[in-house]
Amino acid sequence: MQNQHLVDFLNQQIANISVLHVKLQRYHWYAKGPYGYVIEQYTEDLHKQLDDMKKSLGGRVLSIGGRPIAVMSKFLQEATIKEAEADDEDYEVVKTMRHDYSQLAQEIKITGIPLAKRQEDDATAGLLIDILGKLEYESIRLTKYLIDADQK
Repeated sequence: MQNQHLVDFLNQQIANISVLHVKLQRYHWYAKGPYGYVIEQYTEDLHKQLDDMKKSLGGRVLSIGGRPIAVMSKFLQEATIKEAEADDEDYEVVKTMRHDYSQLAQEIKITGIPLAKRQEDDATAGLLIDILGKLEYESIRLTKYLIDADQK
C-alpha cells in the first residue's frame, strides 16, 4: 500500500487516544485533592472530544484503504502514550494530562501533518490540523491550571 506509513501513523494516534481515554476515565473516577471535582467534570468533556477524534481518525483510515486498529492489545502495543500507573493527586493528574496532550500535538505536528502532505492527502492533513488545534488548546488550558495552582 502506497500510503502505509500514513495509515500506521493514524493507527498509532487511534491507539494513543484510546489509551488516553482509559487514563482519563481513571482520573475521572479517582481524582483526589481540592480540585478533584473540577477534574471529574473536565475529564467528562475531554472524553467526548477524544471519542470524536478517534471516530474521525478511524473513518479516515478506512477512506484511504486501511484498517483502523480496534483491539486493546494493539492499542497498548502501538501507543506512545503510557498507561496511568497510580492514583495521583489533582496537580499530578493535570501535569500528566498536559504532558500527554502536548506529546500528541507534537507527534501530529512533526510527523503526521508532513506525512499527509507528502502523500498529497489534503483531507488527512486537514483532519490532523483540526485535531492539532484541539490538542494544543487543551494543553494551554491545562498549563494555565498548573500556573494558577503554583501561585496559590
